[in-house]
Amino acid sequence: MSKKITKGKKVSKGKRITKGKKVSKGKKIGKIKKAVEKRVKKKKELRQKPLEDPVLKEIITRIAGDRGYEVAKVLAGEEVTDDEVAKRMGMRVNLVRKILYDLYENRVVSYRRVRDEHSGWYVYYWQIEPERAREYFDNNKRLLMQKLQERLEAERDTIFFSCGNGDPKVSFELAAESDFKCPRCGSKLGPYDNSSVVMALERQIESLRQRLVES
Repeated sequence: MSKKITKGKKVSKGKRITKGKKVSKGKKIGKIKKAVEKRVKKKKELRQKPLEDPVLKEIITRIAGDRGYEVAKVLAGEEVTDDEVAKRMGMRVNLVRKILYDLYENRVVSYRRVRDEHSGWYVYYWQIEPERAREYFDNNKRLLMQKLQERLEAERDTIFFSCGNGDPKVSFELAAESDFKCPRCGSKLGPYDNSSVVMALERQIESLRQRLVES
C-alpha cells in the first residue's frame, strides 16, 4: 500500500503545470520592455522635435527668450559644444554660454565635461533634457498655483477700501486705523470693488490647472 502511495506522488508531477507561470512572467517582462522602449522612443522624439512640443517651447522662451529657444534647437537630438553653437548661430560665445547656464539652472539642459588632451582645457558638451524640464516647470506651476490660491482667498475674505487716486488699496482694519483716510495722500477712502481681481485670479488658477492636467 505504501508503494501505491508513493506512486500517487508521481501524480504530483502535474505541478509542472506551474511552468505556465514562467510564461506569464515572460509576458510581464515583455510588457515592461515594451513600456521602457516606448518611454525611450518618446524621449528621443522630444529631443529630435522640440518645435513640435509647445510646452517645452514655452518653458524655454520664458527662461531665455526667443534666442534661448534658437539655442535649444541646435541641441535637439545631439550633444554640442558651446563653441559649435556660437558658430552655427553666429553669436558671441559668451552670450551662448550665458543662455546655456540659464537653461541649465532651470534644468532644461545638461552637460558632459571632457578634458582636451592637447590644451588641457575642459570642453563642455551640452544636450537638451525635455522630460526634466517638464517636471521642473510643473513643480513651479504647482507652487505658483498655490500662491495664487492663497491670494484669491485673501481677496475673497477681505473688505478693501481705496482713495481712487492710484494708491494701493487697504483692508478695513487699516482704513479704520487711519480714520478712513488714505495713508499716502490723505484723501477719503471709499469701498473698493475687487471683483475684477477675483475673476482674474480665478482665470489664472484654472489656466494653470488645465496645463498641469495636460502635461
